[in-house]
Formats: sequence, structure tokens, C-alpha cells
Amino acid sequence: MVQCLATNGCLPTLPDGTDGQCPVSSENIHKVHVLDSLDEIEGTWLEVRGLNCGVPGSNWEGGYDALPCRSDSWVYHAQQWWYHTSFCAPAEDRSCNEEGAVHLIGEPRLSDEEPGLLEVPYTNPPLQPQEERWYVLSRPDPDWIMYTYCGSTPVGEYAGLNVMTRVPEPSNAAMPAEVDAAFRQAAREFNFPYDDMCITDQSQCPRVTAEEDVQDWVDGL
Repeated sequence: MVQCLATNGCLPTLPDGTDGQCPVSSENIHKVHVLDSLDEIEGTWLEVRGLNCGVPGSNWEGGYDALPCRSDSWVYHAQQWWYHTSFCAPAEDRSCNEEGAVHLIGEPRLSDEEPGLLEVPYTNPPLQPQEERWYVLSRPDPDWIMYTYCGSTPVGEYAGLNVMTRVPEPSNAAMPAEVDAAFRQAAREFNFPYDDMCITDQSQCPRVTAEEDVQDWVDGL
């Protein structure tokens, strides 16, 4: 029923700028990190910092980056690339609830027309269509990355910004000083408050099952 309402334009939409604003513009896009291939980011990355944390009046009010146990995985399966993201419902102790993590799957592609743009259309979103434009803002270390996602659903536009890592024990405290300095420099270049980012605790999170979930999705097509 909700999808029917969305398809026919019957759902209320968010005011512009309420749910995050894309920090990449024509003036600063030349500063983004350009990926040559998705091979460079293959694997599972866990969030340690996020900007869309649901703070009232912040213009980043969706709270997506404050969800517990957020992960991003880039999986090559069945001769194509897949994007998998998982997260848990909000909990006071920032852990996963008893129902476990939920996940979304997309079919990512590097743009042939705009260097630095990674397009992520989702295949199983709650409301269709859901599409995102991704930009890597900084990658000072192979296992640390800062990116922004700028997307839309039938109820409006949204954006988020994350610091992710694929080190074995991910935490904000584990971030090397030179990586932190590079991310702070990127925050200045793309004009967002680095110290306003919320911290994600991954210590109580379940194992990410990206490969299994992608295989199940492909097998069900």
C-alpha cells in the first residue's frame, strides 16, 4: 500500500535540506578521490563516524548514520559487482536488537561520464525507486575511507557522510593520526563540521553476511 501511495505521488515529502545536503558541487568536485575500479574497495567496511545523526535542527535529521552496526560491502558475484549495506534498529546500548541486522542490496557502477561518481541504484529498497550518488572525499590509507552518499526516494532527497574502515578491530580510537588529519582537511574542503560527526561502536555487532545475502538475492532472481 505504501509503495502504491509513493508511485502515485500521495506521500508527504521532506522539506529541502532537512535530511542532509550533498557536499559535492561543481565547485569542489575536482577534489574528490577518483576510483579506477571497484576492486579498490572490495570487501566489508564498518562505520566509525557519521554525519547524518538525527540531531534536530542540524539539517541532518534522518539519523541513518547513527543506526547501530552500519556496514558497507562491495561484492563481486555472478560476474558483476553488488553493493550490500546492513544496519540494526536503534538501541540504547548501540547494539543490534534481537531481530538482528537488516540489509539492502544495490547494483553499483562507476560513471563513464563524471569522474569520481559512483552510482548505486537499489534493487530491494522499502520504497522504489531509491538511487544514490557516491563520492569518495578522502582515502589517505587503503583501509580507511571517507565518502558521501546523496540519494532520493519518493519522499524526498537525503544525504549522509561516513568514515569507514576495514581494519580487524574498527573504532574511532583506532584511526591513525595522519588519517584523522587527512579527514579533517577533507571536511574543510567540502565544508562540513567534522567534530559534529557521531561515533559508531562496532564492538557488539554481529558478523556481516554480505556474501551470503548477495548470493541468496542472485539465486532468487
